[in-house]
Amino acid sequence: MLNNGQIGCMVPGSWSVVQIQQAGEHADDIGYMAFPITVDGKQYAAAGPDYNYGINCNSSKDNQIAAMCYIKWLVEKSGFAQGEGGLSVVIGDEYPEALKALDGIGLVVNNPAEEGEENLFNDINNDSELGVNVSGAIATEIVEEAVSGTKTMDEMVDEWNEKWTAAQESNGVEH
Repeated sequence: MLNNGQIGCMVPGSWSVVQIQQAGEHADDIGYMAFPITVDGKQYAAAGPDYNYGINCNSSKDNQIAAMCYIKWLVEKSGFAQGEGGLSVVIGDEYPEALKALDGIGLVVNNPAEEGEENLFNDINNDSELGVNVSGAIATEIVEEAVSGTKTMDEMVDEWNEKWTAAQESNGVEH
């Protein structure tokens, strides 16, 4: 749908760019970009693995060596990451064509929550009743208010910030 113009913008993972390009006749119209926000003048994008490779420590030594050789070939020689439009795990490899727009942008890895805070985002999200990345309530409100004109975007954001801050405080998060 993105390739044939039925959808104007999506927030999928970078893995999907090549697939979307191949889904129709408008591959040149499909691109990938980092969210246009900067921190102290530097733009960042989250990066994380799609799949991970591992070797079973309970396998025979011969199978462990074979698995290691396969993984080494896959990531260093096969061109798999480039062909699928993904970032290579090999330091210094070029970005694939689909992700050239990320060149020069700082890549950061999302770290897991600290011990005891594994559910903190969900707790705050639920307590705020905003449903970020869950319910679609924010997107719905934006559309409804755009149609009715009863609230400005700034007014909506102020309300969301108040709800989020109150939920943070009720969950012991200090500012």
